[in-house]
Amino acid sequence: MDLTPVDTGAAGALDIRHGAIVLVASAPDRADRARPCVVVQSDLFNATHRTVTLCPLTDVVGGEALFRVAFSPREHTGLSVECEVQIDQITSVRRERIVRVIGQSSPTRMEQVDQALRRWLML
Repeated sequence: MDLTPVDTGAAGALDIRHGAIVLVASAPDRADRARPCVVVQSDLFNATHRTVTLCPLTDVVGGEALFRVAFSPREHTGLSVECEVQIDQITSVRRERIVRVIGQSSPTRMEQVDQALRRWLML
């Protein structure tokens, strides 16, 4: 999977919204090693909070339907291969680690992600 960022602009200037697919640096100073993730945090907090809650994406597709959601590169996601959202790997990162926004999840796909999060977290 090609994860080379094109634009390393300041994360504060990025439009980070629920359902955005973003590249996240593996460490604050490692924009060259970025991983795609989907933002799962409510938009109520995305503009002001110092961290962003997200789930990573993997190109290792295993079919764990109860807590993984498939994403296709054909859905304006910015992805180059089929991926799954790793609901079981939910995490929060400082916004400075977000390198750039590469795509946006569809409302239908995000409803599937939200349902999987509710199952995983027993909400």
